[in-house]
Amino acid sequence: MNLIVMKPRIIICLLAVLMFYTMTTPSAIAEPTMETISPTQTDEDEDLQQILQSSLSVVELDKEIGRISQKLEVLQQTLTLTEDQIAQQEDQIAGKREQAGKVLLAYYMGERDGIFLNFLKSDTLEGILLAIEFVEIIISNDREILTSYVDEYRVLQTSYDTYKIEQDKLTTLQDELKLQRNRVVALEQQIDDQLAGRTDADRVQLLIEQLTTFWEEKGLTEVKTYFEELAKSMNELPTWLQENQQYISMKGFKYTIELPDDALNSFLRSQHNMFNDFEFVFIENAIIAKGKRDNIEIEIQGHYSLIEEPTNYIQFTVDELYFNGFLLPDETKNDLESQFNLNFYPSYILSMLRAKSVTTSDGTLTIELQLSI
Repeated sequence: MNLIVMKPRIIICLLAVLMFYTMTTPSAIAEPTMETISPTQTDEDEDLQQILQSSLSVVELDKEIGRISQKLEVLQQTLTLTEDQIAQQEDQIAGKREQAGKVLLAYYMGERDGIFLNFLKSDTLEGILLAIEFVEIIISNDREILTSYVDEYRVLQTSYDTYKIEQDKLTTLQDELKLQRNRVVALEQQIDDQLAGRTDADRVQLLIEQLTTFWEEKGLTEVKTYFEELAKSMNELPTWLQENQQYISMKGFKYTIELPDDALNSFLRSQHNMFNDFEFVFIENAIIAKGKRDNIEIEIQGHYSLIEEPTNYIQFTVDELYFNGFLLPDETKNDLESQFNLNFYPSYILSMLRAKSVTTSDGTLTIELQLSI
């Protein structure tokens, strides 16, 4: 009887122990998904949002440090080659400098005058003509020596100038590298300090790792894909405008493009189906483009500006770039801008068209153009 009574009690105790163990082990911490890693889900915890924002910035700044380091390596190799070229050119010019100096000294001291006069003392016309020929040979040879020296000197001076420019670039890059490293160290220290004051530091560390992995494996690829397709589409926009003249008006030699944002979105969606979930909105002096697919939300905030020289075009500048609500550092958007051209070229519509102004207002992009004759 006692055994029969004890069995349920033993089972209940075992279950209680098991439940306690499960609740207190690290595996019991709910593993966050990407849906939980965005500012919209962390509004109640501004500190957590700041930690995640900083961690993403560290990742991108590390990449920028890598890019700068590669540029520095290439630049240092270029400087070494330039130094070698300068050394070789200095050796080559040394002999020519000495020859040129002797020629100039001879003219300065009047030595050439004596030689020329001796040649011209002949009593016969044949002798005089022969003497003139010898004088011309001497003068021609002197000129060749001087010209050769001047040419070599100019080449050497160009090498010096190139070296100075490259050296200045090297100094600038070294300063930039130092600045970025200091920024990373400061951000990492800030993250460590913030984690030290949290009871859920392990969970936050897991969030950081997941956000970093998701950004590097999927997020960055998606952002680059958007920029790549946008660049391709903007290259096709002039042709599309030619086929859709309702957005272009003409008065004399002046043209005006008035493009509503819904028309631009229709155009983009005709170019690639990824823009079915992406939308441009024109507001006062700014453009907002955003979309979401596969748990990845991209938002681009930028503006158009007129560039007149040396090439006339409408430049698109990315002011802010967001990934899942997190603001990416300037280095990331600058790198993307350098890789993908999102500008608009009026000359692709008509070779003689030049842009005179560009504005954005509520729902409309307006570009004033003029025919250049």
